[in-house]
Amino acid sequence: MAVGKVYLVGAGPGHPQLITLKGHELIRQADVIIYDRLIQEEILAGARADAERIYVGKQPGLHQSRQEVINATLVESARRARIVVRLKGGDPMLFGRGAEEAEYLAAHNIPFEVVPGVTAGLSVPMAAGIPVTHRDFSASVALVTGHRRDDKDTREVDWAALARIDTLVFFMSVGKLPEIAERLIAHGCPADTPAAIVQQAYWPGEHVVVGTLAQLPRLSEAAGIKPPATIVIGRVVQLRDRLTTLHRDLRRDSDEAVGFGLSSGSLFARLAGAARGSRDLEAALDLRLFDELDQPTHAAQLARQHGWDAQHLSEMLARLAGLGLLVRDQGLYRCSEAASRFLVTRSSEYQGSDLGAMLRAEQGYDPLKRLEPE
Repeated sequence: MAVGKVYLVGAGPGHPQLITLKGHELIRQADVIIYDRLIQEEILAGARADAERIYVGKQPGLHQSRQEVINATLVESARRARIVVRLKGGDPMLFGRGAEEAEYLAAHNIPFEVVPGVTAGLSVPMAAGIPVTHRDFSASVALVTGHRRDDKDTREVDWAALARIDTLVFFMSVGKLPEIAERLIAHGCPADTPAAIVQQAYWPGEHVVVGTLAQLPRLSEAAGIKPPATIVIGRVVQLRDRLTTLHRDLRRDSDEAVGFGLSSGSLFARLAGAARGSRDLEAALDLRLFDELDQPTHAAQLARQHGWDAQHLSEMLARLAGLGLLVRDQGLYRCSEAASRFLVTRSSEYQGSDLGAMLRAEQGYDPLKRLEPE
């Protein structure tokens, strides 16, 4: 049997317009897409309707999919599919465990290719108006991870060397921010060095906190900063105040382009058009499934709660997940970001019962009867 090929693809810092053209094309062609927590569903909207999507996200402190399981999934998928896309936030080879996965694939004789992505180390600071280099302020940059292997800790970091670097960018370090500030100051970095933390750059929840190195841990905690967030330390941070005319055109409201030339309304219309053929979207709206699935829920639990046919409900949820309207993880379903944004921004225009009634009138079909027990 022929073995497929695995593409380790960098999805960029978050916004669907910031993935590379090759990455976009591979998503469109993929038979299997294995993706992380920091991948926005709009990026997956370009996938084929029949593409298999496997979520392997790891939340901070809650490693839902161990790396060994991900490695095995890559090999197993390549042995049964022609094109496998391993989709990672940022660049797969910069603190993304891409090298470990590439090693594993090579050891198991699986062909692979790396498709670079726009790294968060450069793009996230700029999202906040902070360039990491500048001829007047910074001739050196260090990219550092705050997340080490379980058997290592930050004591192995050469803090004296880092304290001499003009610009420092820390990944995965929100929980280590007090220690980072303490150690840098202890090794000679001035306490009043400008510093910033950028939460969810290019996502709807983007938030920037700016202060001095000594102040930033307290300011970050007061602002409720949570991962994902990137820390920037250095004199370049003060340029944020000068670059006041910076205006990104990567807006995230319902009337602006959100990915592949589509507005969020157009994106949902595209998904709705696909769903209309299988007659699942109108049923989901009439049953208010998206409200029910704001938290991960098992299909059997939902069926018992409402007295619905469990098999028909499971089949419906699986198809909705295939369309990108739901996310499936370890047997649990939750509403996708694309569906959530539509329901929030267009709820006054499209009520579930209205859309369901329109489609029933158009197709002569009542989707609710499908879920009635025999």
